[in-house]
Amino acid sequence: MTAPITLPPLDEQTLSELRRRYDDTSDVETRTRYQMLLLSLRGQTSSQIAQIVLRSQDTVVRVLKRFLTGGLDAVPRRTAPGRERTVTAAWEAELLRVIELDPHEVGQDTANWTTERLADYLGQHTGVRVTEETVRVYLHAHDYVCKRSTWTLRRKAAEKADYVGNARLGRGAVSRCHSTRPSTHAGLGRG
Repeated sequence: MTAPITLPPLDEQTLSELRRRYDDTSDVETRTRYQMLLLSLRGQTSSQIAQIVLRSQDTVVRVLKRFLTGGLDAVPRRTAPGRERTVTAAWEAELLRVIELDPHEVGQDTANWTTERLADYLGQHTGVRVTEETVRVYLHAHDYVCKRSTWTLRRKAAEKADYVGNARLGRGAVSRCHSTRPSTHAGLGRG
């Protein structure tokens, strides 16, 4: 069982700053952590606070200890340290630029973009090498989807005005990577 922690009475300035932060924060988890401090100052034990805020007693004790050692700035949840981002802003800008272009326009000997081709192209032109999955994730973040090419039969499209192939802007193969937003480029399909 965790040892009980009691917060000392706070000076008026720190208490008003705590209340201000509690009222002003838009992050729910941070507000809950400030609430833990306020409840502790009202005489609640860590186990009582844990039941009220629906967190473990260990979490309550950890937040109270952080406050005691680091003050109010130590209370919000910290971002876990991790590997630095591989993708640069220039890489992302180039991805968004070339996805709207026909691959032939940038010297590629293919009719359609794939995540593999985009990863290779971007690695050569920006110096940032990433996996196909990274390309897919960034495309998805910008409302693009990647899927298999679809083929239409011209005779079916000509026979039937509402044939699904007619929605493909007159091209036989639809690009595998395309936006879910209306496209300005005739070579990209719509999601």
